[in-house]
Amino acid sequence: MQVNCTVTPSATDPGQIGRRALPHDDAAGALAPKGVFDVRDIAVLCPGYRGWHGSVRYAAQLAASLHAALTGLFVAPRHATVPAPSRLLAEMAAYVQDDLQQAMLAGRDFAAWAGPLGAGDTCWRVAIGAPTDALAQLADWHDAVVLALPRPGLGAERRIGAVLRAGAACIAVPDGNVAPGCVVHATVAWDGSAAATRALHTALPLLRTARTVSLLQRDDAHADALSHLRAHEVRVDAVETMAATGDATDQILSYATDTRADLIVTGAPGGHALRGLDTHTSHLLARSRLPVLMKS
Repeated sequence: MQVNCTVTPSATDPGQIGRRALPHDDAAGALAPKGVFDVRDIAVLCPGYRGWHGSVRYAAQLAASLHAALTGLFVAPRHATVPAPSRLLAEMAAYVQDDLQQAMLAGRDFAAWAGPLGAGDTCWRVAIGAPTDALAQLADWHDAVVLALPRPGLGAERRIGAVLRAGAACIAVPDGNVAPGCVVHATVAWDGSAAATRALHTALPLLRTARTVSLLQRDDAHADALSHLRAHEVRVDAVETMAATGDATDQILSYATDTRADLIVTGAPGGHALRGLDTHTSHLLARSRLPVLMKS
């Protein structure tokens, strides 16, 4: 078991915040220009360090199922200096330092907790500053980043957008999720866009381990997602066509429910750093009760 703990401000060298394996050179299918990567490094943003949120459990189970390394990240806020008596300032500084020290020591608890779930290779990071900055650096060194989605909103969308714009896959896990990190039934929502193709291609290692995979594709798509999946040894059990017009969110969620999916794979534009994600992705995340794997 490898345990690594580092405190790093979120604006420092990204090499200090995580690790990422080099991709394989496997041959790619017709849809994607790059080879199929193994998911070797998974990261998760931990909402706290005194207990482990459901999204952290999901990430640990996912890492175990893919034999991947798992990095836990806790982001401590940067405290601004406020006018106050010197004695009070000293007490505040001591409290902040003690909290930071406790966060650093939580790496041992993280490793001890994740080990029995099957995640034996763990790394613990503590950053100071804005979560979006820390996540952007973390995503540079990981194949996928798992984020909790307790309630959709601009803050959550900015964090997701930071991961997507950095080029990593993002898995948003809604509050109250009961789906296991080991994917059993996956639904791929493919509309023929570049983002949806990248999501499909990135998810191949997960889809190959799933018991069943269902494909929902646009009726006006010009490429053949089904052939691509089968060429990469993904067993597709059902294929459905969705209309090019109408509410795509309704169609995706309805199909995922009908197929008893525990993961939705879809494309998502990276969004704007200030305005958040596009409307369709926002609606999907707001209404989904399942984890959603996205790639931009």
